Amino acid sequence: MEKLTLKEKQQINKFRGLFPDKIVVRVHRSECGKFCAEIITFPGCFTEADTFSGLIEMVNDAVKTYFEIPGKYHSFMPEYLAPVEMAQAFNAFPIIRKVEELNLINTNAGG
Repeated sequence: MEKLTLKEKQQINKFRGLFPDKIVVRVHRSECGKFCAEIITFPGCFTEADTFSGLIEMVNDAVKTYFEIPGKYHSFMPEYLAPVEMAQAFNAFPIIRKVEELNLINTNAGG
């Protein structure tokens, strides 16, 4: 990788300063099963993907596009991540192992 010039470092820092700490994203499933996102923080910014993880990648790409970040600086920009609870709410990844403790009732007890 090439060494960055002072001007490039300044440009990267300028672009990084545009990114808020958090963004608000409204996510839903379309009728055909795609994940769709409206990035509320940036009006008019929408994206979609086939998978939840793909949607998060597309949201990050949409934010970089919104700020017109040159491609050569993309790897230096912040990335937004979704909470695990959000992925679980959309059944975005399979449950590998689930253990439940059940209380079974004897229907003949007491009578």
